[in-house]
Amino acid sequence: MTSFDSILARAQQRKGGADALTALLPSPPNPQYLQQLGDDRILAEMSKRVFCAGFSWKVIEAKWPEFETAFLGFNPDSLAFQPNEFWDALFANPRIVRNAAKILSVRDNASFVREIAKEHGSFGQFLSA
Repeated sequence: MTSFDSILARAQQRKGGADALTALLPSPPNPQYLQQLGDDRILAEMSKRVFCAGFSWKVIEAKWPEFETAFLGFNPDSLAFQPNEFWDALFANPRIVRNAAKILSVRDNASFVREIAKEHGSFGQFLSA
């Protein structure tokens, strides 16, 4: 496996040096903004990135309101306790992308978000630390 330092050095060389590479990177998010994000919005954004991976982001964006409805507004507390039948129904829902692995990642990530939020007060608090 290639080390991170090796990857970083290659990126710096390709982009014209460390400063040039740094200039291309996004600014770190504002910690106060992160603290105010609801766990549902964090789970929604995580899920959107999962569904966009390897798929047309334009299709995901166009269908996103249906994702919000199908996934109960991405409320981690609601999703973490849904029975298998709920998830099975999503596999057949034509209003969203019916990729079982991606759908189940929402269930797993809902549990993850809940665990972190329980430990830190909210997932946003965790991200801002």
